[in-house]
Amino acid sequence: MLRIAMVVVLGLLAAAPAVAAEKHGAYLLPAEQSTSVSLAHHEATGLQAAFVGYGEGNGNRLYYAVCASGGCEKNEDWRSVSLELPQAVKAQLALTPDGKPRILGAGWNPEQANGTNYFFAQCDEDCLDAGSWQIGKIASTADGLMSNIGRSRLPERTFALDEHGKPRFMVSDSNYFVEPDHYGGFYMACDEDCTQADNWTETNLSNQHGYNTESFSYPVLALRPGGGARVIAGVYAFDEEGNDLPDGLYYYECDGDCSTRANWKRTRVIEQGSGSYPNPTWSMDLTSDGRPRVALFTGYGVDVEGLDKQLLYIYCDEDCTKADGESWFGYPLGLGDGIGESPSIKLDGSGIPHIAFTTDGFELGYTSCTTDCENSEAARGTSDFAERAETAASDRPTAIPFTCDGEVWNGMAPSLALAAGKPVIGYDLAVEARCLYKEWGKPQIVYEFHEIWRGSRVLRP
Repeated sequence: MLRIAMVVVLGLLAAAPAVAAEKHGAYLLPAEQSTSVSLAHHEATGLQAAFVGYGEGNGNRLYYAVCASGGCEKNEDWRSVSLELPQAVKAQLALTPDGKPRILGAGWNPEQANGTNYFFAQCDEDCLDAGSWQIGKIASTADGLMSNIGRSRLPERTFALDEHGKPRFMVSDSNYFVEPDHYGGFYMACDEDCTQADNWTETNLSNQHGYNTESFSYPVLALRPGGGARVIAGVYAFDEEGNDLPDGLYYYECDGDCSTRANWKRTRVIEQGSGSYPNPTWSMDLTSDGRPRVALFTGYGVDVEGLDKQLLYIYCDEDCTKADGESWFGYPLGLGDGIGESPSIKLDGSGIPHIAFTTDGFELGYTSCTTDCENSEAARGTSDFAERAETAASDRPTAIPFTCDGEVWNGMAPSLALAAGKPVIGYDLAVEARCLYKEWGKPQIVYEFHEIWRGSRVLRP
């Protein structure tokens, strides 16, 4: 199994009083509600974002935004355009080798409860003009209710482009309403005219035996040069003969012709744990030669003592599908209990990992390694809050109903990009308030927390 060194590398990041800071960030759509920000940077075309509208008045829009001037930390630095995306819920942005945007958008499927429609959008020039975009529905799922718990506050990291700019993504499904059943974890690929559903192929990475199929949760995709693909996902596993295997976090690897199931291999890395507040979550990036680097925030019940609710850095350099994860190593970053949900990891040009995450107080954190990152005994790094809630609130004071008090700002789903090796982080913020009620004829006053506003934000820590 994964070999864990129980050392504290970066030091504690605990709840602390907010300190006044001069740095501020930008709200990408300050006058409307939005969510699911996804950032990407290219040397030629700069910092870009995709996100979706949110709420009753803006819930059918997919947005693309560009930092047009300045440091990208003021609202006026950004320009955006919107496209129609029915019942929008998620957006993921990736850039071609020459910096052109490609977006995987997701919207709830009105024909299937808890199902999702997936859309692919592309633009090659004048991308702040809606008429320059092509968008088409490419897939639909009927995923069950359990897989959607927490979807509104957790990131999805399933979409990537290969070295030629061809789109790939992972999707899980549990559709028993079609014949044959469409159940499993699917690697989706397209090489041309990708707004047309018929041009996508799917490869089911799940083992199937009789009427039983393995179940995937939160698959993360990364692509390596030369046509290779890497996936890490939570799997309720069994072998090809139907014999139960330990559930946990599984790593999948393909070095070419990844639309052929036989070219994929896998190994179990670790038990990721369970829970919903906080939720076990993970992110993966690859070195320039394709070696996996993973940020894993664990839940409850991890099979290594002392690792519950910890942010781990785990990695492999060779033979990464060796049985029982024997080639995988890692260590906890020592940020504190419950700190590190929804990590977003990026490697810089030197292969140094940078990670954005949320804290136990739903604020934004950032950590990076400074030396010996793959040596658990010698690794060193830095960690701190990337932004305090007070700063986010001061940039957009939000009115709450007069019957409410106790305003709370909750950060979620960070997306990390590196611009000239420096971090830029997008994340979502939800403003909640405690609202008081008194029922006629009853003496006591009761209260409930209600979400007042939600928006996507970008900053430089």
